[in-house]
Amino acid sequence: RIYQTRSDLGSGLVYPVPSLQAPAAPAQEPNKMYTYPMAGPFFVLPSHSALDSSSAAVSHTRSLTFLKSSLGGPFFDLEAIWDEHTRYEFETRAVEKTMATMVQEPYVNHVPTLTGGIGRVKLTDFYRNHFIFNNPDDTALELVSRTVGIDRVIDEFIFNFTHDKVIDWLLPGVPPTGKKVRVPFTGVVNIRGDKLYHEHIWWDQASVLIQLGLLPEYLTFPYAVDGKMPAPGKRFEYRVPATGADTALKLTNENAVESNLMFDYKVREVDDK
Repeated sequence: RIYQTRSDLGSGLVYPVPSLQAPAAPAQEPNKMYTYPMAGPFFVLPSHSALDSSSAAVSHTRSLTFLKSSLGGPFFDLEAIWDEHTRYEFETRAVEKTMATMVQEPYVNHVPTLTGGIGRVKLTDFYRNHFIFNNPDDTALELVSRTVGIDRVIDEFIFNFTHDKVIDWLLPGVPPTGKKVRVPFTGVVNIRGDKLYHEHIWWDQASVLIQLGLLPEYLTFPYAVDGKMPAPGKRFEYRVPATGADTALKLTNENAVESNLMFDYKVREVDDK
């Protein structure tokens, strides 16, 4: 019995004995091969010194994509799972129900402020004491776009609120200013089965501070400019390359704010008071 590929049938191969040929059927879908240049052979093993968490996470998602498409599932309504979680966070404001939507040991990472929690105990404490009841009453999420993958939901949205209380996950240590804020957010939400595993949340912190009047238009530039330091009694200042509510406006309407205006920003020399 000769096992071969179908392409071998026309190759002219001659066998010296009678044979029963069993060519393999051609693959229905093209094969894919991924490489992870920065990773070693044991990069997916949690307890191994060669663990590469980022590559392992990407590999896990790619494996799920292959397996679920080949096995026909199981598939879950990831949008519904995520929407239920946010409903308990911002509408119902129920810690226990929020945690019930998550795996046994989840984590949340708010990237700009390093707030959140790892594991059920710490994350429950975070939700109870620093998040769910710390958000202003008029908090609203305005969805801009949503991408749904095999194991995650990625949202672009505008976070709207009035800064009428200390929001320590967003603005640690900053007293209320009474200002209204609209700020672009991105959320990457990983889901394992039908439960949330983790959330990676980003936002434009400079835009928040500008809208609250806490980030000045110019800041000191303490270095030489074109090889020269400022004259005696002077200092250099650079214009902060950030803006306020226009970031949210342009995200929702690309024509609302002109692009590239910051290209005109310059360093200036002022009295060193």
